[in-house]
Amino acid sequence: MYPYAVYVPSSLKAGPAAPLVVVLHGCDMTADQMAAASQYDALAERDRFIVLYPDVDTLDAESYRRCWRGIWAPDLEGRGVGDASAIADMTGAVIRRWHADPGRVYAIGISAGGFETSILAAYYPDLYAAIGIHSGAPYLGAEPGCLPASPDTADTAKLAGDALDAMGSRVRVMPVIVIHGDADPAVPYRCGQQALAQWLGVDNLVLKREHRPRMPGSPGGSRSAVVPGGSRSAVVPGGHGYTVLSYTGGSGCVVAQLWTVHGMGHYWSGGSADRASARYSDPRGPSAAVASWAFFSRWRLSGPLGGCAVPARR
Repeated sequence: MYPYAVYVPSSLKAGPAAPLVVVLHGCDMTADQMAAASQYDALAERDRFIVLYPDVDTLDAESYRRCWRGIWAPDLEGRGVGDASAIADMTGAVIRRWHADPGRVYAIGISAGGFETSILAAYYPDLYAAIGIHSGAPYLGAEPGCLPASPDTADTAKLAGDALDAMGSRVRVMPVIVIHGDADPAVPYRCGQQALAQWLGVDNLVLKREHRPRMPGSPGGSRSAVVPGGSRSAVVPGGHGYTVLSYTGGSGCVVAQLWTVHGMGHYWSGGSADRASARYSDPRGPSAAVASWAFFSRWRLSGPLGGCAVPARR
């Protein structure tokens, strides 16, 4: 049994179908703790979108520290199989119950939830228009490479090929935002970097198949591209400095971003300052909820929305 929590904005009764953001907790967390730590609800109320907070199977909860299977048994995951299937089913149930826009569904997770989000992107690219990986890892990046007991890094090109294979006939360019603290002791910062590199690699393989220009190897796009983000650095007043690298496609839209929060450990960036969330969030970082929603809101399954606005600043 997979319980879940849903936040529905008060304005949903009127107007068009609302987007849906699926937010996956990390190990030793519940859906309610994820909602409190992330502070997505207030943002959803302001910007009119629905938030789904899935929880792990109650049968696995105590035995596996409430971790998603993407971190402890990725071989048990797949389309129609395991936690990935359950999360996709929950997503579909929320779309139907609250009439969410099926073309504007997004997923983001932290830690084990970040590992699981990479898996969702590989097996359900026809469901999630864009993804966010917070303090997580690439698809199939848990072993070797992205756990403290695994110092060796898996080959990024192979991981990109594996993800492409998992997508099957549903293959498409997958927009991704990665957020990671460079002082993370639990999931090394290089794993966030590799997650970004993997999905850039997947996107390039897709573009090659479609005979379209490849993504750039460095942030900001080619000389002829419109550069809505490029590279920038800032500091949260009284908090952490951070750097944002934005990667643009041929349309000038930001297809991938890497947010590096300098000096931050294994926490949700810019979350709740309440003592109850102290184990899970670091309010001194830029808001991961604001950053990810700003990124997601430019995409739908069919491609970019609008004119690819400049990334939001905290």
